Amino acid sequence: MPSQSSVNSAADVLVIGGGNAGFTAAIQAAEAGAGRVVIIDKCPEEWAGGNSFFTAGAFRTVHNGTADLLPIVNNVTAEMAKLVDLEPYTPAEFRKDIDRVTSGRTDPELSQALIEESNAAVKWLAKQGIRFQLSFNRQAYKVNGRFKFWGG
Repeated sequence: MPSQSSVNSAADVLVIGGGNAGFTAAIQAAEAGAGRVVIIDKCPEEWAGGNSFFTAGAFRTVHNGTADLLPIVNNVTAEMAKLVDLEPYTPAEFRKDIDRVTSGRTDPELSQALIEESNAAVKWLAKQGIRFQLSFNRQAYKVNGRFKFWGG
């Protein structure tokens, strides 16, 4: 890691934090014409990724089932896809999960925005080069040779 004195401090946009929001802000700034965008994060390099590092990269999103997610994941072959059962995760289910994990203590407008925009956000991130994978080891179980996924 470079010392503080060796880092060039010239930047058009400085983004604090290297998680999903930080990377999104940096990409948006670059697309808006910022010549030099710098992301800084206080975590050690091996923890890069913000809170996503601590969730093992799990990312909850509203979706319409397997066919909706297959175009953005990179760990499912065409043959494997035939063995995947991934039911749609609806906005109502996402709302119920948010209310459950927060004990109902969430900003209704912000949580609704998260629910409504989650699928578009995931697809936008995939277009930016973020690699998504189905979490076979953490969010699926095998029944009669098929992978059954649960949750969003």
